[in-house]
Amino acid sequence: MVKRIWLLPVLLIPVLIAATFPAAVVVPRLDLPPNLARIAGTVWSGSAHWQQAGWQPLDVRWRWQGGREWHWEASGGQTLLQGRWLLASSRSSSLPAVSGQLELDRLDLAHWLAIARPVGVLEMNLSDVVLTGSGGLQAQGQIVWRAAELRGAIQETLGDIEILIDDEEGNAEEINLTVRSLSPASIQVRGSIVLNAVRYDADLWLRAAPGRTDLTSSLAAIGELQPDGQVRLQLGGSTGLQDG
Repeated sequence: MVKRIWLLPVLLIPVLIAATFPAAVVVPRLDLPPNLARIAGTVWSGSAHWQQAGWQPLDVRWRWQGGREWHWEASGGQTLLQGRWLLASSRSSSLPAVSGQLELDRLDLAHWLAIARPVGVLEMNLSDVVLTGSGGLQAQGQIVWRAAELRGAIQETLGDIEILIDDEEGNAEEINLTVRSLSPASIQVRGSIVLNAVRYDADLWLRAAPGRTDLTSSLAAIGELQPDGQVRLQLGGSTGLQDG
């Protein structure tokens, strides 16, 4: 028995290496969103700074939950998102749960609407989110845009707006979102968004409240005025979740 005591430090070496392995070495090798910087800590408990083009920076923290699962949290300003991350494979990332709120001010939306900036908070309740190395995206759940407003040349309230994931087609490469107003407001919104891990394409229809012909004219400056008074707004661009 005494002769085997010297083996104990040798056997502990792999455990100590795993427990203290720097996150800065491992994280860049995983299929995670790009532009993670200031990576600190270990793979079991660490932090990073996410500064994706078109987004305001977020501080990200994680800790190991056991098995192949980690708990993570992203915060900055009024933004606080949290959930679980599952190491699925080297070519995909799985988020079994994502919840919290994302402040729209954290996103650089100036390129969306040059004269009217959307503000408010996105309440997120998502599950089964999967990002693949090929740019595919899968998800379930709902997002609600609370206290939605336009500010700038157009300053109007939009009430609460639901963004619901529609998975009826079962497409493994992209998700379809249905957008609709949940409450009366100066501007009613409906439409759809097609989204994957690389880009989004939105087709939105805006209608001013009855009697607001002045608002209809203002909305026509950011979209295409239709014969029935609605304004169609088509947007597209990078989501920032993966490199295109």
